[in-house]
Amino acid sequence: MKSLGVPLLLFALPAMLEAFAPARHAQMLLVRDALADGEVWRLWTGHWVHFSPSHRLWNLAVLLGTGAWLERVRPGLLLRHTLFAAPFISLAILATEPGLQTYGGLSGLATSVVVLLGLQQLRTPGAARWLWAGLLALVAAKITTEAWFGGASLSRYETAGVRTAWSAHAAGAVAAAVHQGLSRLGGGGSTARK
Repeated sequence: MKSLGVPLLLFALPAMLEAFAPARHAQMLLVRDALADGEVWRLWTGHWVHFSPSHRLWNLAVLLGTGAWLERVRPGLLLRHTLFAAPFISLAILATEPGLQTYGGLSGLATSVVVLLGLQQLRTPGAARWLWAGLLALVAAKITTEAWFGGASLSRYETAGVRTAWSAHAAGAVAAAVHQGLSRLGGGGSTARK
């Protein structure tokens, strides 16, 4: 569980602390034009910024819970995945939603960790595979519902014009599948860890 601390320091702690530094939001958000001007750090820091306490709370709850579980079953995978998935999700959002100028939040990364945990558990002998397959089906249904009908599932936003970016959740799911596939190609193996 030692390596759980690094992803928490990279994503969860800054997301909690940014609530106390609203003047810094503009420098951290994923902003299309700023990224085009070379501000590449926004590929990671955009995930720290949230648009309401509710937005932050739900994202952190999912990320911390599933991240701890993933770290328990596959030590070290959480760090590798968060470093890969954060820019993957950011770039995917910008590519798939050309009208989206600004993005913030951990929900894409949280979705990615949920999906990666589900994929890992499907490969683990003795795991309740039907449960994990059901979880992945629920994630797919949630993303599909958001894409068709819009709206936030649990979060409430304080600013008019802020909406849930279903593409972030879809990109998170794809990032998990890509990372899982790359792990298998690279000899990541499917050995369960105790």
